Order: sequence, then C-alpha cells, then structure tokens
Amino acid sequence: MPDHSLTRLRVALTAFFALDGFVFAGWVVRIPAIKQQTHASAGALGLALLGVSAGAVITMTLTGRLCRRYGSHPVTVVCAVLLSLSVALPPLTHSAWTLGAVLLAFGAAYGGINVAFNSAAVDLVAALRRPVMPTFHAAFSLGGMVGAGLGGLVAGSLSPTRHLLGLTLIGLLVTAAAGPTLLRHPAPTPPDD
Repeated sequence: MPDHSLTRLRVALTAFFALDGFVFAGWVVRIPAIKQQTHASAGALGLALLGVSAGAVITMTLTGRLCRRYGSHPVTVVCAVLLSLSVALPPLTHSAWTLGAVLLAFGAAYGGINVAFNSAAVDLVAALRRPVMPTFHAAFSLGGMVGAGLGGLVAGSLSPTRHLLGLTLIGLLVTAAAGPTLLRHPAPTPPDD
C-alpha cells in the first residue's frame, strides 16, 4: 500500500480515536443531570451505569470475530455510527431500569469500536513499522479532554437532550468524513522483510 494511503488511514483512525474519547466524556458530564431526571438513587444509578460495562464486555468478546469476518475497518465505521446514535438515548429515559438498558446499548457500541479501531491500528502500526500507537491513544485522551471541557461549558445552557444530540451529530459528521477512507482501503499488511 502506498505511503499516502497509510497516511490517510492514520488520519482517519486518529479521528475515530478522538471521537470515541469526545463522545464518552461528553456523556459522562451529563450523568448528574440524567440521575436527577430519572430520580435514581445513588445505588440505582450505579446499577444502571453497569450497563455500559456489561455492554462493552459482551461486545468486546464478539467484535474480534466480526473483525476477522468483515474486517476491522467496516466494523469500526458501523460501531462509530452506533456509538453516535446511542449517546443521544440517555436523556430519553425516565427510570434507572430504562437508563440501564440504554447504557447497555451504548456500552456495546463503545466496546465494539474500541476493539475494532485498536485492531485496525495494530495492522497499521505493523505496516508502517513505526510505533505510532501512542498517537492514537493521545487522540483518544485529547478527545476526552475536549468533550469534557465543552460538556462542562454547555451543561448550564443546554439540556442533556440537546447536548447529547449535538454529540450524535458531531459523531455522525466525523464518521461521514473519516469512514469512507476506512471503507475504501482494506487493512494494510506488513511489508515483507
């Protein structure tokens, strides 16, 4: 694969890592408002939040097989769409139980994208023969910082519904911009020695 294709893949994957951190941090900022909206006790909220982890664990065990069958690039794009859509759901809930169910779906998308884009990144690192994985994880952290910072700034002026719907729109736009690069290029293979 030509170097310019690898560079495009690296930029696209970096965008997905940043998006993941951005969306997740944006959701976390709204947990207090969602707790109030659902009238959940601290214990009930804690159980509902387990939905994120449960969904992630379930999906993480299956995503490797999906990546082998369909490729890590398409699985990354599909999971990015699902993550972007599911982050808009928590403000639509009115009980801890429904919040837990919604967070199960959010966690499933979150776990899936993490396995898929890390798998794609491992393939790219092997093809580049350079240790670029830290830049992807830095993008995730930067996305998280921006998501938390912006979330904190808008928390007083935007409802959770509008804020998380904004995250959905940003997520879908980033996926529409970066996704075609992943879909056009199969996972790179390491060069022969």
